[in-house]
Amino acid sequence: MFRFSWTPGLVALLLLCSAACMVSKRQWQPSISAPNSAAERIIGITTSDGSVKMFDRDYLARIKDQTLYAQISRKPFEIPLAQVQRYWVETRQLSVARTVGLVAGIGAVVAIVVVVAEVAASGGFKMGGLGGGGCCLFVYSWDGSQYTFDAEAYTAAITRGLERDDYSVLAHLREQDGQYRLMISNDMDETQFTNLLELWVVDHAPGVQPRAGGNGTLYGLSEPLAPLSARDGEGNDLLPWLKYRDKLIWEPAPVADRNGSLRREIVLTFPRPPLAGRGRLITSSTYTLWAGYMAGRNLQLLGRDLPAWYREIDESPAARNRLLDWMASDELFALKAEVEEADGWQPRALLPVSGPFTSDERVVELDVSRAAGGNLRIRLRPPAGFWAFNSFAIDYGADAPLSVTRVPLATARDEHGADLLPALAAADDRYYRMDTISERAWVTFPAPPLQPGKDRTVFLHTRGYYLMHVPADGEPNWTAFEQIMQEPGAGARASAEAYARLKRF
Repeated sequence: MFRFSWTPGLVALLLLCSAACMVSKRQWQPSISAPNSAAERIIGITTSDGSVKMFDRDYLARIKDQTLYAQISRKPFEIPLAQVQRYWVETRQLSVARTVGLVAGIGAVVAIVVVVAEVAASGGFKMGGLGGGGCCLFVYSWDGSQYTFDAEAYTAAITRGLERDDYSVLAHLREQDGQYRLMISNDMDETQFTNLLELWVVDHAPGVQPRAGGNGTLYGLSEPLAPLSARDGEGNDLLPWLKYRDKLIWEPAPVADRNGSLRREIVLTFPRPPLAGRGRLITSSTYTLWAGYMAGRNLQLLGRDLPAWYREIDESPAARNRLLDWMASDELFALKAEVEEADGWQPRALLPVSGPFTSDERVVELDVSRAAGGNLRIRLRPPAGFWAFNSFAIDYGADAPLSVTRVPLATARDEHGADLLPALAAADDRYYRMDTISERAWVTFPAPPLQPGKDRTVFLHTRGYYLMHVPADGEPNWTAFEQIMQEPGAGARASAEAYARLKRF
């Protein structure tokens, strides 16, 4: 996990929102310092040794002389800043409210001195200097009193040729006056092209947990099992970090381990019923903001040839497939799940990409019929710095019945009142385009009546892509770019080198 040092004077990367109504955002994100604004209230921390401390809300936590001072259950609490992994921060400004988790110090550095993070009054952050990072469409759900940050859409679809569908649980969405209401927002320095928005309203028996796979398959899970053990390649116990979906998120830094490897290793051990042939791996994991930063930095190597590279990916299936094959093999932006079998570790699935701000639970199916031994062992080998992991579980049971109603948009309007329904109602050649940080739109859906005796889970089905605002000028460095694309491990080495350079400042 990250170990951090205090870097005074650097700006925290807070995503502020200028919506006309109350907005709440609950997320974690890499940062380069503790919060430093009077509008930012520290309400808790995650420590480097894996404990969560939530502070009394009526006491203003403060930082002084490399130490955080707070109060827990009316008793004084203090901790050196070097022992803080994440700050959990509540921000209120005018009608804006949100809770964010900020990675402390210079751990997953996305902006540091020469890569300036500009906190925009309009509501997002902009990457400068060595190149930008990208993310996705941000989705806010109306929870009955305010819009709450709930999902990210079409992560890693960095050009039209990579346009994709995404399926996200809207955990905070609540019906009001027969409607579901969402706000979609461009909170990153990128241009977003949204093709489709629709809801999948799922009614199900109490206790069932509907979750989506990367291809939109819905699973009715009822007996998920936590891992029996979780260890990294150095033998460290990761179970406290990976057993539950909570505020403990394991995120290796982009540095070599003590064996000189730029890949980490996670080995998960699960119980396995006799004769089990299929398992559904439930993962709450994301790629990191550092990964987004490195994607922008690598694209900037193409200089003025970047638009031509985009066109090739957009127009040539062969070029697109080469890129997807590279993503799967190098695992910087896709990650294999391997199962231990009699003849060794065998890749059996790719984890669905998501994040970096919300760790929604996603499902991948695994063939476990040839698993070795009495338990199921699964291995992940993420390149250091590119992935963050919250929790894992396995489910072997039969899928519970799900009643799914696909609900189309009722209304969609931007900040100027323009009707967006023609652009967002179907997957076609019409898009809602957002070019600048803080552009937003508000959409509504009719809420079907809840079936008697059932619980409800709502998914958002989106389709789209985005273009990071990476400088497309200067002399291209095809040698460096092709090395990353063709030489195994070159991307992870370039990442570690960039991190080492930034850390020296």
